[in-house]
Formats: sequence, structure tokens, C-alpha cells
Amino acid sequence: MPSQFDKYENLPGVKVEYENGNLYSGQQNINASTKSLLILGTAIDGPVGEPVSVQAIGGPKAAERLFGGMQKKEEIETGDLNPNTGEKITKTVKVPHQGNLIRSMYEALAAGNEDVRLMRISGSRAKTELSVQDIERALEQVLGVSAGNIAFSKAIEVEDAGRLSSTPVSYIREKKQDGTLVKEYTGATAIGNTVLNVDDTIGEETIFFKPNVFRPGHKIEVAFNFNKRTYYEVLRSDPSGSLTQDPTKTNYFSSQHRFFSDDVAAGHTINVYVNGVGVPQLNSKGEWLWRPGREDDSIVDPLKDEYTSLEYEQGGIRFTDAYQTEVENGTYDPLNSSAEVSADYFYYDEAAITATNEHTVPGEDKTYVLNYLPKQEDFKVFYEIGDNQYELTPKSTENPNGDFSMVYPESPSDKAKVVITAGAVPVGIKLKSSYKTTESTDVNPKLVVEGLYAGETYGGLKDILDPDSLQGVSIDIRSDVTANDPSGNEKIIYIIKPTDKRLSIRDEVLEYRTRDLKGIRTINEFANYVNNDANNNIVRLSVPEGGSASVKGLVPTDGQVFLGQKFNEVTEEYDLHIDENKLPDDPARYLWLGSNGFFNVDDLKSMKELYDVLGGIYEIVPGTLDEVKLVVQGIYSKLENYPVDSIVLVEANADTLIGRETYEPNGSIIMVEDPDKNFATQLAQHCAVATAKVWETIGFIGMTPVKNASLLGIQDHIDQLMASDINNHFMYNEGTHDVVLNEENEPIDIGHYVNVVFGPEVGLVNEKLGSYVASGAVIYAALNSLLNPEVSTTNKEISIQGMRYNLSEAQHNQLAGARFVTFEERVTPNGSRQFKVKDGVTAGQPNSDYERLSTVNITHATVQLIRTKSEPFIGLPNGLAQRNSLATEIQAGLDTLKERGVLQDFKFSIYTSSREKVLGNAFITLELVPEFETRRIHTSVALRQSL
Repeated sequence: MPSQFDKYENLPGVKVEYENGNLYSGQQNINASTKSLLILGTAIDGPVGEPVSVQAIGGPKAAERLFGGMQKKEEIETGDLNPNTGEKITKTVKVPHQGNLIRSMYEALAAGNEDVRLMRISGSRAKTELSVQDIERALEQVLGVSAGNIAFSKAIEVEDAGRLSSTPVSYIREKKQDGTLVKEYTGATAIGNTVLNVDDTIGEETIFFKPNVFRPGHKIEVAFNFNKRTYYEVLRSDPSGSLTQDPTKTNYFSSQHRFFSDDVAAGHTINVYVNGVGVPQLNSKGEWLWRPGREDDSIVDPLKDEYTSLEYEQGGIRFTDAYQTEVENGTYDPLNSSAEVSADYFYYDEAAITATNEHTVPGEDKTYVLNYLPKQEDFKVFYEIGDNQYELTPKSTENPNGDFSMVYPESPSDKAKVVITAGAVPVGIKLKSSYKTTESTDVNPKLVVEGLYAGETYGGLKDILDPDSLQGVSIDIRSDVTANDPSGNEKIIYIIKPTDKRLSIRDEVLEYRTRDLKGIRTINEFANYVNNDANNNIVRLSVPEGGSASVKGLVPTDGQVFLGQKFNEVTEEYDLHIDENKLPDDPARYLWLGSNGFFNVDDLKSMKELYDVLGGIYEIVPGTLDEVKLVVQGIYSKLENYPVDSIVLVEANADTLIGRETYEPNGSIIMVEDPDKNFATQLAQHCAVATAKVWETIGFIGMTPVKNASLLGIQDHIDQLMASDINNHFMYNEGTHDVVLNEENEPIDIGHYVNVVFGPEVGLVNEKLGSYVASGAVIYAALNSLLNPEVSTTNKEISIQGMRYNLSEAQHNQLAGARFVTFEERVTPNGSRQFKVKDGVTAGQPNSDYERLSTVNITHATVQLIRTKSEPFIGLPNGLAQRNSLATEIQAGLDTLKERGVLQDFKFSIYTSSREKVLGNAFITLELVPEFETRRIHTSVALRQSL
């Protein structure tokens, strides 16, 4: 039967299928040459999605240069002031960055691995576009997107004693002047797209509208939700002034009335008494002795945080730890069952009311600059909706209320302009103009300049909130005017290198003069020339279209243009290319800046992005219900045909939570935990596919560090792991994430393809980073790469400085039983410390033949031998003589493994049927008895009077 992994049934080669044969289960020479180890992680420079051999590129220093090292430059304040200007003095220092690729490389090398490969998994390249002129007579110019209203605010008319509710706006309706409804905005998302903010300050209620939402001149009707309050006073002497202790939360005393008033300005204060003695709000340290309400999970520090609206709404009084301290000091009575707690307070009733306000949408005329001076005849301004074109009418003496007017230049340096009347065009419509001109025109060929690799080094912001802090690669194009050639047709192109990319002190700029570029006539030829320049380590040029345009047509930039900037047709300047719909602190706002590709393991959305980066993105095939297709290739897809012995994922852990999008009842999208996705399972699936298709591969991944490393915290963390199925890994459909079942209708265990390293976290030292703590996954993977296949990682020493904490024998037993790899510290008789692997387990199921890593290594070594011995026979006749020769080769190889102590015994056979012979297939069945590792030595001790 063909293997389920055999995706290439038409290709020749050695195919391997692993079977589970229900195999329930002295020291060898461990000086073996190391296996290959691929690390998947992040960096600030270097290629993305391409595996790189550290040895092949010249060693770790070369790799560090390629991927940007472990540190980044950062400006910090020295604390001193400039005596002349009074400004703060800063200096540039190197600090560690979030990337983990190079750091992990050094960990693997320090552990003894000699064949490290690196793969950067994410990042985006910075870019800009440079314009090239061409000559034409008639053109169509995109003026820009039509503007809507200006940002404006309006006071909210609220009845006396009313307060805006937590959802202050019910709806917004945009209407024409005649009252015809244009659009209605309801729901949090729609209203949030129109309203910037609502100030609910009592007496100063104001609504602030976003710009470019409504059409100027229209009316908007806004419905507000507010609550009208009626207040009541309760004295402690009143029956409802007495509070009742909560039997399940003894520091909380409930009140008869909820909804305490927080209007302190109106004299609505709370006074609390215990056994008739008044208890103030604060102690001498400024800490709350009591708070209103039963509980509020949003409170971080109950002793310092301000009272919340939820606490006032809950009513009652809860006493803090600060009060308990005062009780212990004898200041106040304890809160026992006989304690009488009472309070003076105000509470209120609310009645929900809706009121509408109506406003006229303000706007202002919008001016657009024309690229060239137009001829008056045949000039028009228009926009398109669907297949319909709508032409605007010009203002004139006969038509003073027209849609636009022209402003002609008063000097040769000026540009002609079109002024569009506010409200003349629907909001967000692309406005165009068509005209004829005698000036040289531009059909917009573009020279695209991108960073050589992904990363902020090539184009980024030092401060994401400061657009002026732009840094990276910049380009400056100037006219090359000389005494012999004052025309300015020739150009000088400067590509300025950022400091981090300079190969020497003088390596500041790449300079190209078109008059000196012999044989380089077009921008296509120029792009190829720059891309092959040996001194170019910063950019890649490309020409999407119009590549035959002359390189002399490059438009002077009027100064430096940084990657990340785009030419603004309106201002005729290069500005940061941004997405106005994104917030200023969102990196996605800056569309053309480079990204280092870092992820946040504590953010569900970020982890969903990482999962998709690794596994690819699948979509439903149109017209089907459950058929999916791969639309974006992932890292693992790129690695399917890449032979490597081990893969370590360092960007996430086996228990890192992954998000998925879901919809709220109101239609808004939220991110929730996806229980069907697991980074360890994803890695195991890739290793299973790679093993079947190309080369025997196993994966390694760490676990999230224990947050609280106390004895109780560690045990609680372990108990939570034991109660979960986090370390069960079964084959799944990569498009739907449904578990794949075998012929017996059972899930297919792939856990033995991955090793999950619990730790504890290990202490390491690096000459640049100093001492630090990291997951032991890389160290463990490197250790395994050093050992002969028959030698287990169990009881092997790892080269580390220390561990974050130690596990007890019972905890080791728990974790080993759940197939987690752990480390332990041992003290030798001479007092030195050793750190060793407790047990070399895989994440395979307890009844799996491949539960031991040594068993997996032995099996892989044996299959690799079969591959090696069989390859020379591919393409030869499939006859008896050839099969006998193949059997001889395999027998000799397996005998060698048996002599080395890798195998106890083996049995194999080679066969083919008449039909399979026609198809070119031969089958090898192989049964192995591996050399089992020594895991326990039992010693029996008896005492006697004499022997």
C-alpha cells in the first residue's frame, strides 16, 4: 500500500514508511560527528525563509554579520546637560534585541554542534518608489480621494441630572438637506468609525467626530443614551445603613441598596463604622482601608488604585489588607461574625432615556495640484462609481455654485491647481482629471528600491510615535550640471548607507553618474547594474513596468528620500507611506517601512500570525464547503525538501496559546484561544512529512517558563500540565485542522517526531549578552546531535552555568510520565556541580514503540543506511541479480550496525510482484531489535554479622 506521505508517486527514489510493531520495552563511544541542526527564529537582518548553513558562509561571525547580531544600537540619555544649549546629552549604546536566532546559534555551538543551520522566519522589507519621466501629450491624472467633513465637535444636550450611559451613542443617521436618509451607523464598530471620542464629563458632555466620514452640507442626526438619576441618602442609623457580612467573602459587607453615588462634588460621601467606631478611607501610608463593592478584576492594586464605577454599582463595603494590618496593631476591631458594620451613603435609581441632536456637517474646499499646466479646452474633473462617470461642473459667472474652480500659476515655479467645493463629491471617491498639456508628462514608470533584506535597519523609526525619527537607507537623485553640459539631463544617484551597513569608515554611499555608466541606457539596465554591484549590501532595485524608459529620466528627489517614504502627488514631497486607519503606535500603519518580524508570545493575534507564518494560510475553495487550498506558503512548506537531522523552534513554546478570530453578537471581531492549534504538533507534523519524503528529521521545542518559581508555584504549574493534553500530538489536516484517522479509525500518533523540553530554564553566558536564562531546547537538541544513535541522552551532562530552579524526584517522575524532557542538578563527591538530562523521552504516546529518543535515533540511522545502500540501484534493472546485490549491500550495512551495538538483531526482505515490477517498484520490509538503553540499575543490600 502506498504511504500516506508519498505525495510524489511519479518520481523515482527510496520511499520509507514507519510501522509500529508494539515494541514495549553498556555505555558506547559517544565521540560521534555531529548531526545537522536547523534553528527557526527571528533576527534583525538577513534573508527570510531561506535556510543558511553557518559553516558554509564562513562561520558564526559571518552569520552574525548576515543576520545582524544579538544587539542593536539605541540612544540613551547620559543624565548630563549640554552646557551651551541646556539640552539633554545622549549617547549610542548597544543593547540586546528581541531576536533569538544568533543567540540560539551560539548556544548550539557552545554545546558542541558543528553543523548549525539558521532560518529567519519573518520580517518585511522597506521600500520606496522613484519616479521616471516620459513624454506624452494627453493624460489622465488621479487627483486624490475626495475629502469629507473636517474633524468637528458638538456639545451634547442632556437633561438635568442625566448622565451618558456606557454606550452613549445609539445611532447616527446622515441625511440630505431634504431629509432623505443617506446612511445609518449602528453598532459599536460602525459608530467607532465615525466618532473619535465622547467626553462624558458632567455638564461638559461633548461628541467629537472623525474627519472624512460625512459629506459636507448634509445633516446628521445623533441619538444619545443617557440615564436620569434620582438620589437617596442613607444614614448608618437607618435600617438600610446596617451592612451584612458575606459568608463566602468575609471581608465584604453587603448593603441593602446597590448603585452607590460617586458624586463627591455634590457631597455624596461614604462613611464606614465598625462596632460604632468610624473607619477612615486611608491609613497614614495613603492606602485604602476599605473600598466600595464586592470585587473588580480590573483592579491591580486594591490599596492604591482609584475606586471604579463597577465597585460603586455593586454597593456594600469590602475591607482591604491594610485594614487587617490595623486590626493586628489593635487600632480597629476584627471583622468576625459579631462585628457590626454600618455606613452612611447615597444611592440612586436610574431611568434610561434617549434623546436626539441634529447638526449640519461642516467641511472645507479641497485643493489638488495638477502635475502639468493644462490647456483650458477639454479639461474636465470627474469621478466614477461602477460603470458610471460623473463630471463636475466648473464655477463661472453664469454658474457661481459650480463644483470646482481653477487656480493658474502666477510664476513658472508654481503649479496649476483645482479647488473642489466642499460637499461636491461623495466622500472617499477617487477624483480624476483629464487634460492636454504642452509640458513633458509622466506616465509613471517607477524604480522600486527595497532593502536588501527584511528589517528596520533598512528603513524604520527610532520612535514609532515620532515620524521624524526615520532612519535607514536613503536615496538622493540630483541633476548633473557641468560647464560643458548645463542641461541637467544627466543624473547623479546617491544611495546612502545606514551606519550599521557600512563596511568601513569611508563606505558611506553608493554613487552612480549616468554620464559614466557606459552601456547603461534604461532603468532596467541600471537596476541590474546596481543589484550586481559588489559594494551594494543595502538595496535591491526592480522595475515593475516601463523598464525601457531612459535612466536619465529619473526625477530629482530634492533631498534625501528614505525607504518607507512615498511621493505625495499633492504636496510634491516624499512622506511616510501610512495607513490612516491604523493607530500611530501600530507598526502596520507604516506600509513601506521594514519590519524585524518579531512576535509577542503573550498576544493571541501575534501567535496566530506566527502559526500561519510557519504552516501557511489556507482558504476555502470557492463553491465548496470543506475543500481548502494553500494560498500563502509557510516556512514548513519551504523546508519539506530540505534535508536536516533536527529542527528547533525557538520563537514559541509547546504550550504557547494561539488565537483565532471569532465574531461577537454585534458583528465585531475578537481574538480567542484556539484549542485545536499547537506549535509542537505543527512541528511534529512537519518532521513526520519531511522524514517520509526526504530525510529523517526530529523536532525540539521548549515550554513556557514557570511564572512563579516558588515550590508551590512550580507544583501548580506541573499539575496544570498534567491535567491538560498539551503533549498529545496527532496527525491533522493542515487546511481544516481535523485529526486524521488510520485504517483502524484511530488518530495517528506523531509525538515521537518532537521532543518537548520542560527544563527548568538554564543559565548561560555570552560574551556580548553576559549571563542570561533561556529554554534548554537548543542545548538539548545540540546534545542529541553529538551522540551516536545507540547512545541515549538520558543521564548525559549538559554544559550550562546553572538552572533557574530544581525539580524534585516526584516532579521529574510526573513530567517524564507525561513525556517531557527535564534536567537535574547533581553534586559530585568532590563538591562540583553537574547538570544532566533526567530521561531521554519523546512526546510519543505511552504505548508507542518510539517513546525513547534513542529508539528514534537508532531507527533513523538504520533507515538512512537503507537509503544510502539503495540509491545506487535506482535506475538499474529490477531483476533478481540486482535485488540480490542490493540485499548483500543492506546485509553488510546492518551487520556493521549490529557490531557497533546499535542493533541487537534485524531481519529484512526484498520483494516485488509482476505488476509492481512493471511499475518499477521494489519493496524492502525491515524488522529491527534496537539496543535498548540502560535506564535503571537496581541494587539489593543485606547486612550480616560476618561473611
